[in-house]
Parts: sequence; C-alpha cells; structure tokens
Amino acid sequence: MIVSALATAVGVNLGLTVLLASTYSLLRRRPPFVSVYAPRRPYAPLGSWLAAAWRRSEDDIHAAAGLDGVVFVRIFVFSIRVFAVVAVVGVGVLMPINFLGDQLRLIDFTDLPSKSVDVLSISNVQDGSNKLWLHFSAVYIITGVACYLLYYEYKYISGKRLEYFMTSKPLPQYFTVLVRAIPITDGGSVSDAVDKFFKEYHPSTYLSHTVVHQTGRLRRLLNETEIIWRKLKNIKYVPHVSHIENRPKKFLGLFGRNNPVRKYQKRLEDLEENVRMEQSDATRRRASFFIAYVVTSWTSITSELTQTSALLYHLWGSCAKCCKREDSEAPSMHYHSEIPRILLFGLLGLTYSIVAPLILPFVLTYFCLGYFIFRNQLCNVYAPQYDTGGRFWPIVHNTTIFSLVLMHLISIGVFGVKEFPLGSSLLVPLPVLTLLFNAYCGNRFYPIFEAYSTESLVNKDIQEQSKPEMAEFFSSLETAYSDPALKPIQRSSNSDERTAPLLSSV
Repeated sequence: MIVSALATAVGVNLGLTVLLASTYSLLRRRPPFVSVYAPRRPYAPLGSWLAAAWRRSEDDIHAAAGLDGVVFVRIFVFSIRVFAVVAVVGVGVLMPINFLGDQLRLIDFTDLPSKSVDVLSISNVQDGSNKLWLHFSAVYIITGVACYLLYYEYKYISGKRLEYFMTSKPLPQYFTVLVRAIPITDGGSVSDAVDKFFKEYHPSTYLSHTVVHQTGRLRRLLNETEIIWRKLKNIKYVPHVSHIENRPKKFLGLFGRNNPVRKYQKRLEDLEENVRMEQSDATRRRASFFIAYVVTSWTSITSELTQTSALLYHLWGSCAKCCKREDSEAPSMHYHSEIPRILLFGLLGLTYSIVAPLILPFVLTYFCLGYFIFRNQLCNVYAPQYDTGGRFWPIVHNTTIFSLVLMHLISIGVFGVKEFPLGSSLLVPLPVLTLLFNAYCGNRFYPIFEAYSTESLVNKDIQEQSKPEMAEFFSSLETAYSDPALKPIQRSSNSDERTAPLLSSV
C-alpha cells in the first residue's frame, strides 16, 4: 500500500465517520426518532451526546446496563490504556528508526506520497543492525505493560463481581438445585419420589419442587400462534389491505468473472534476493491489509450510533402501517458479537505493533470511538435482559494473552530473518513467562468467575437473615418456576381499537 492510498482511505473513512456522527446528533433530538435512538427514555435527549457519555460515571453505567455493561466498557478502558503506551513506543520510537533505515534502497524518500508504507515497517531496518535492539526492548516493554494492566483489571473486576453478588437481591436460582435421573418406584411418580427423598434426608433446607416437562412441541405451537396473532393485529391497522399485494419484484443479479490473479515474473539472477525479501516481508504485507481494515472499522463502529437497520424499519413502519411496531421496546446488547470484534482489533494491534507500528494510531482511534459510542448506547438504547456479573472477562484476558504470545512468536521469526539471532534467542523465554503469568492469574481470580466461594455464600446468608423481606421471598419460591408453555394464553380484552380482540365471537 502506498502512502497516498492510505491517506485517501483515512480521509474517506474519517469523513464518513463525521457524517454518521453528525447525522445521529441531528436525528436523536427529533421526537419521531426517540424510539430508535433513545427507546429507554420517554423524551428526546438534549445536549451533546459526547459530553454526556464522558460525564457518566461507572455507577451510571452499572445502573443502566448492569455489571455486564460495566465490564464491557472496561474492555475499552483496558485497550485504550494498553495501546496508548504501545502507540508511544511504536510511533514515537520504532517508526522513526524504521523510516531512517536503508534496507529498501530503491525507495526515493523525496517522493514519499507515491511510495509504499514499507519504509515505516521493520523491513526498512538493515539486517543485523544494532537498531533492532530497540525493537527487542519494545517487545519486553509492551508485554510488561500489558500484563500489569491485565492483572489490575482482573483484580478490579473480580472485586466488582464479589461486590455485585453481595449487594444483589436474592434470586430463585440461588436456592435451587437441578436433579436428574430420578429413580421411580412401582406405583409412584417422579414428584412423589423427589418429595419423599428431600423430606427424609434434607428436611431443614427443602421447601418444594417443580417437575420440568418436555414441552418442545407445545412451545412451537405457541410460537406459531403468537406470530399469526401479531400478523393479524398488524393487518387490522391497514386501511386498504389490497395495497400490500403490490410488492416489488425481485431482480436477478449478474455474475461477473473474477479478476485473474496477477502472476509475478522474477528474473533468475535476483531469485535468491527476492526469496529472502519475501520471507522478511510476508508479515509486513499482511500488515498493510490489516491497516486498511482497521481504518474502515471507524465507519463500522460509528454506524452503531445511527442504528441503520432500526432506522429503516422505523421509517418503513411509518409509511406502511402493516409493519408498524406495537411498542418501542428497547433492544438488548449483543455481547456475543461485539466482544469478539473488539478482541480482534486488540489482536491485530498487538501482533503488528513491532512489525508495522503504523497500525497503532488507527487501532487506538477505534477504541476511543468505541468507548464513547457504547457508553452512550448502553444508557440510551440497549436494555439488559440478563446480567452474568461480568463472567466473560476471563475470555478477554485469555485472548489478550494469546495475542501477546503470537506477537512474541512473530518477533522471534522476524528477528531470525533480519539476521538478529541473539534477539530471537533472548525472546524465547518471554512467551513461557507470559503463559506462567496467565496460569497465576487463572489460579487466583478465575474461580471467582466460575463459582462463589463458601465464605461469600455464608456471609450473604448471614446478611440476608436479618432482612424482613426474606420471609416473603421464601414464600414466593414455590411459584417462581413455571413452564411458559403451560401458562394459559391471555389476550387483552380492552375495547380500544388497538387492543380489541381480533376475532369476535359469533
């Protein structure tokens, strides 16, 4: 990738990012779009969303999105801290060293905009140069900073998780066990067997039981019933149903041929030199691709603000009454898709921090955008449907450890190709030390995310014994669990047109 192409990509994506953010700032204040941009609020928010996102404290995030939301935001906080240090090392030290190298002698520095960005990578450092000691030192510095911050975050979030458990309200699952493979005696039932066993051997802690039935077929029937009911309800609001039949026709796409892969011809006398350069530059070429990929991610993460799909659905529903939503229920946060995406950019930033440090400012910009955008979205758009208490943090920790080890292996290989064998040898203990650090953190903190300690459980029991509302809670445990498929179907009988029965009795 040449410098001018990278500058163009940065300019285009920066312009799109500003455009999307400006569009969001304008639409969010209009009352018709409250259901899209602030479904958790009864009115259109005022003021700057950036300033509001900055002012919100961690307690505000916890109140709005639970501990899962707090831990999700801590991923951005951790990433910003790590890549702020890594960017200072990479951009402030390694990039000037790479730029002043003379390995790529064919590059004319007077015409830099039309040349490749390779001059900013480790490929431009002379083989066997003493300047590679700076890259070697950077590997240890980045690893040390990342491990320190990983330990700090693991400890901090572990404490938050214990605090979350001690201050949480009692839940039925805390007083429930699941029993399987229950033997049945002749003439008895599963319910009788369970009741007899627990009353005989656990009379002081047994309250009641509920038999779980296989209701898969019944659930499917109920789901189909609900879908048909909603369709009928939506059609009821259409003044002229015949207009729905005028649907747009589908267009067939044209299949074009793939561009043939370009074949490179190499002169015989340059074969040995070219092979060596290819082995040195394999990682660097991939880095150029990922730099462009990270730059385009700015637009992707900013589109989270505009909620494009929800906005189009809202506009279509305003025109076609058949698609109008019956309510403006706030959606839930998709942690399962957002967290892997964040971890991918962390992986790219760490693995290419030594080989191609030019990627670092773009990765740091991505995390800064995500920090402000998701703090805003968690408070205004997404409503938590459940709260795991931040149980996904060990995944973040382990993925970062994997990224560090991969960075070590890449650095060892690059130093070997750059004829710096001493540096490669001295890096061999680093991945081992990193894995030992990971094992230590796992032994110390991971059990807190798997199950609560006996000490915590006993302390919580003692704390709850003095609460007067516990008697009412225990009395409600007997009816806490009931299969939704076995509940009677209830429809609103309000005489209002929007809630009137769909089919009247004859």
